[in-house]
Amino acid sequence: MRKKILFFLLSTFLLANCKRKEDTTWDIDALAPVVHTTLTIDNLVEDSILSINSDNTVDLDYRFSFSPLENGFLLDMPDTVLQTGFGFPFINPVAISPGVPFWTDPTESEFDLGDAKLNYMEVASGELEYRIESEIGEETVFTYTISRSKDANGNPFTQTVSVPAGSRANPGVAIGSFTFDGYSFDLTGSAGNKFNTFSTVISGMVDASKSPVTVTNQDSVRIENKLISLEPSYVRGYLGQSSFSEGPTTNDFQVFEQIIGGTIDLDSVNIYTEIKNYAGAEAQVKLNQIISTNTRTGNNVPLSHSSIGSFVNLNRAIDNGNSISPGRSIINYTKANSNIDLVIENLSDEITTQLEAKINPLGNVSSGNDFLYFDKVIEADFHINVPLKFIANDLRLRQEIDLNVNENNNLVNNALLSIYAENGFPFDAKVLVYLLDENDVITDSIAVTGLISSATTDIDNKVTGPVNSVVEYAIPAEKMAIINRNPNVIVDVIFNTNSTTQTTIYKDYYLKLKLVTDMNLDINYR
Repeated sequence: MRKKILFFLLSTFLLANCKRKEDTTWDIDALAPVVHTTLTIDNLVEDSILSINSDNTVDLDYRFSFSPLENGFLLDMPDTVLQTGFGFPFINPVAISPGVPFWTDPTESEFDLGDAKLNYMEVASGELEYRIESEIGEETVFTYTISRSKDANGNPFTQTVSVPAGSRANPGVAIGSFTFDGYSFDLTGSAGNKFNTFSTVISGMVDASKSPVTVTNQDSVRIENKLISLEPSYVRGYLGQSSFSEGPTTNDFQVFEQIIGGTIDLDSVNIYTEIKNYAGAEAQVKLNQIISTNTRTGNNVPLSHSSIGSFVNLNRAIDNGNSISPGRSIINYTKANSNIDLVIENLSDEITTQLEAKINPLGNVSSGNDFLYFDKVIEADFHINVPLKFIANDLRLRQEIDLNVNENNNLVNNALLSIYAENGFPFDAKVLVYLLDENDVITDSIAVTGLISSATTDIDNKVTGPVNSVVEYAIPAEKMAIINRNPNVIVDVIFNTNSTTQTTIYKDYYLKLKLVTDMNLDINYR
């Protein structure tokens, strides 16, 4: 659960409510009980991205993935139309017996996949749409069989379609579709020596329950099939040469989402991008841009590094049967070889990426032994490891809180809030409070007197003892009237480290707070 920093400072008013037989309103002064809380580094930063070292120092450890390269650029399976027709090759009329095939038509259709040469495919989803027109004067049955196919149980794909009786003037028509979900297909053709080839056999006969029917060489059957929306889950063969560009893509970056202002100067950073190739084919990836954007300030900082704009080679993945070992490449960014410190110190909430990729840039070097699982192709992870050692200048954090001051219709006339702080952090803290109107727009502020002073530190700016401070919030009647109308307020906390050199944060640093509320309010008894 995400923990917020210092934003409970105004979160508690204790209101009384009793019942009498008649309505009564009392104007009283009340001193609320004391509220205690303690803040640690977990309240400053999301605890799930903190790493504690053996010397009790703290690192920020965070990772996010660029949008994975989608497989749409690779082996986009086109919709394919298959048409066939049958006319009876007899000079004289002939009687057709029920239940005996009068026609069997093996057909091979090749997918247009450019230079890719696939010999095997597993299908996640897909359909075969059909339309059959029959001029035969009895109901007919057509059987579709896909050669060299099987489902999860090893059964070949076979479906039957019944077509009503028809005539040359009014053919019988059957329209429908079959799904291929979960089937696998050998794409080497009926003889096993081709690529990208989809083999089907269609046979037709008069329904076995019907009577014999006479046909002439003027009668015919017309079949139109269409393979549509074919989405593979896995393929083998040669994937072909392909390239594509993705982005610019905006990625949410939530490490500094609570910070709305100020600057931070980091001592060091340990950041790298890991690019992983899950395709069973050689690949190249080029990062054209990585841009840090702080939407609160409007500031953009593009990453400068030798890898930006240059292709990185990736080995093919290895299929271990039940897992994939991707080809990997790691790009390290330091303050010496890049401006990565400025990218992070921008306190961004968005990272924009744009990249290009190539598959099989050197051609069919595997002699047709490529493979691809379509759930992922190429992925890039941005790893950040930053020791929490920094200089903070007016670092401002913000949170909106609900004071719940009038939930029982007991209006508060005015109040004085006193905060007693025991600060074990090596930085000062100043608190600002803003009032909101009924539309949640900042309309006023509360004057805050006092400063939460930094702890005492040694020559290395390590805390040697906590320091006590008192901060007071005076809320006069006209401003309390605003709170009574909208109890939501915005609290900003501004930090400044107490040294001109980077300050190290330790796990055991803390801030203890005690809140006392002295208020005047009207209590309604009913």
